[in-house]
Amino acid sequence: MKLILEKIFSMVCIVSLIAVLGGCAGGDVTNQPEQPTQPEQESNELDTNQLYQFENKDGIDFSQVKYIPSETEKDQKLEDAFAEVYDLKRGEDQIRYYYNRIDLDGDDQPETFVFLVGSSVCGTGGCSGLIFKSQDDDYELVSRFTLVRNPVIVSQNKTNDWNDLIMYVSGGGIENFFAQVKYDEGKYPLNPSVQPKVESGTQVEGTAIIADDLTQNKGIAF
Repeated sequence: MKLILEKIFSMVCIVSLIAVLGGCAGGDVTNQPEQPTQPEQESNELDTNQLYQFENKDGIDFSQVKYIPSETEKDQKLEDAFAEVYDLKRGEDQIRYYYNRIDLDGDDQPETFVFLVGSSVCGTGGCSGLIFKSQDDDYELVSRFTLVRNPVIVSQNKTNDWNDLIMYVSGGGIENFFAQVKYDEGKYPLNPSVQPKVESGTQVEGTAIIADDLTQNKGIAF
């Protein structure tokens, strides 16, 4: 009897071993448990690998564009500056903002581009944007924009000593295109949708700011 039990035990072990090896060798894995999904990010910390990047489109080559995420540090004075422009009230206007500092006029002093998101500053064609210049430890308004979608490309090309901007125009019944936004008469134009198109065959070179994936980075709360 003991001998029979030992033989049965040996056969069970052999069958179990074959099953395990078969699975490792590429057997049926349909009953294997699925990998757990990653939880949605709830903080403002951004995975820098998850940036929104333009694909080559309409004959325009974006392969030489560098993409950078927005800043993550809350800036009280910057908030005061854009709140004054749009008459925003803390605790009432639910606004999120994104910003980058980048030298646009070649004076080695960075300007600040702010992208605002919220029901009071957005529409079907995009949201609002502002450029400020640092002045005596304060912010001085240079330009404001409507119909902004991120990212915004700061081109290496310049007009009147300021870098041209390239903005993607879409939504609100507007034909999708990339607009050339050029500095003139002391400011950039307000509405990118009425600016000239980037021509097919153009190789764009520059830096794309506020290149955040907005589904991952919720921005800074005002």
